[in-house]
Amino acid sequence: MKNIIFLIATLLLFSCKKEVKEKNGLDKPKKSSDSLVYSSTALQPHLKFNSEYSEYELTGLKNSSTFTSKDINFPVKENDFNYNKSNDFDYYTISNFDIDKVHYKIIAYNSYGENDSKVLNVQLNSYISDKQIDALLLDCRFTFETEYYRLFKIKNNSTIDIKKIAVDSLLYNEEGDIIGKKTVNDTTIETVQYQIKKTGHFIKL
Repeated sequence: MKNIIFLIATLLLFSCKKEVKEKNGLDKPKKSSDSLVYSSTALQPHLKFNSEYSEYELTGLKNSSTFTSKDINFPVKENDFNYNKSNDFDYYTISNFDIDKVHYKIIAYNSYGENDSKVLNVQLNSYISDKQIDALLLDCRFTFETEYYRLFKIKNNSTIDIKKIAVDSLLYNEEGDIIGKKTVNDTTIETVQYQIKKTGHFIKL
């Protein structure tokens, strides 16, 4: 009889400890800071390379929107080449997410590069009550003598990693004329990181 009472008491004690542990959230899996909100990998299905014109096109996206004058004039961080938005191109919203009271929108659009070639841009915008707070260029893709593109990750811990990649594959003579392609491409990589603040601003780290 004593053994039965002891066994019941032990089971009740274990059950109570488990319940308290679950209420305190100790058993709940924590979100990894490396988990992604969005990345360039998710963007790949919407990218198509036009080999005839050596430029990237957007595919599989619907319901384009027209840039307003405010959209066009809003400053964009990490826009290294100043390939700005144009009335000649619409944009597509490819993802939305919210952090606290701030709404974020990832858009993709074309702009003009060297010699009016097309450049593909991917941009992250932040809004509070429909008012734009900040803008960050996540990706910029073009091929004009040098192939340039970016890889990016928007992480669950509110950081953004951007890897800028430039590939130089052409050979030049002393006069600067293209005479062929290199056996091994010259590739340069620059990495930058941003923090998403609660105010909706993107701050370079």
